[in-house]
Amino acid sequence: MDDILNIVSEAERNAEQNNRKAVIIQPGAIGDCVLTLPLAESLKTHFGIGTILMLGRSQYIEYFPGRTCIDGIRDLDSVDLHRLFVNHKEFELADGDSLIGVFSGFEQIITFLGQAGSDFENNLIFTANCSNPVEVTTLQLKPGNNYAGHITKFHLDMFLSSQASETKAGEIDLKKTYIIPCKTDLANGQKILSSAGVDTKQKVAIIHPGSGSTAKNWHIDNFYMVAETLREKKNSVAFLLGPAEMETFKPEIIDALGAIAPLLVDISLTEALGAISCASCFIGNDSGLTHIAAAAGIPVIACWAATNPVHYHPVGPNVTVFQLDSSDFASPCPQKADEVSKTAIKLLTS
Repeated sequence: MDDILNIVSEAERNAEQNNRKAVIIQPGAIGDCVLTLPLAESLKTHFGIGTILMLGRSQYIEYFPGRTCIDGIRDLDSVDLHRLFVNHKEFELADGDSLIGVFSGFEQIITFLGQAGSDFENNLIFTANCSNPVEVTTLQLKPGNNYAGHITKFHLDMFLSSQASETKAGEIDLKKTYIIPCKTDLANGQKILSSAGVDTKQKVAIIHPGSGSTAKNWHIDNFYMVAETLREKKNSVAFLLGPAEMETFKPEIIDALGAIAPLLVDISLTEALGAISCASCFIGNDSGLTHIAAAAGIPVIACWAATNPVHYHPVGPNVTVFQLDSSDFASPCPQKADEVSKTAIKLLTS
């Protein structure tokens, strides 16, 4: 009888937790969204939240459900959030307003949109509490210059400081795998690589030579040198080019990359995750794809210069950051390219 009662009690506790819901409003780019996952996981692990929705750019988070702690997504553009930016004294909601329904049923709303004490925050609090009591927390996307820790710890510290109760949460695990590719991802990844002409019988290194900002891109000649060295050592290499690279790279650069190794182009973010998941090594800049690869547990080499790696380095179990000075970053540097190549070869042969 005791065993049955324990089972029933456990089921009731699980049902109660699953009914506790939170939404995270994250308007940032791919990397920002990935670096929000540790906070989301902490909500589930330490705060008893059972279901978490992320409201963001769907093209950046399309692969989250089923592979991360995020249970569902909704596109920012599908919600009239611009209405929340009006002067709080002029803000009005009609009975049955669609905005009320958007935030109905959540007990926690965490937003990276708007500022603490702003009209947006006040209007969001008013809207969310029209249906049920909700705790709204506004977090900064970036830490101040004096903050010494990683951005994921900054998020958690800010959230904890906003709570009325002194709830304690464990430390953020910067070595954890936060994205778990599914079997379909791996199967599709193999198909994508094979269709592009990549020899998947060998260990594969995927190189992403771009990012969302040209200031974050290591000089393209260095990626040429790294790819050629890896190929000389009988490793398979593929260049992954997203929309940003196809838009900003000159045709002659794309042609030169294709002359060295197969190109992975015109694929979705979910398909890119599949291809990356089949790699034994990922080499990239400070980019969203580098953050995805690291969080998915792929051995990553990140070439860094424009931002502080202490704050923004990728989270994952096997990440090597090359912090380069401006001269080594913005120009061909055979010595640094050789160092990156040697590190990649170790990863590919381990």
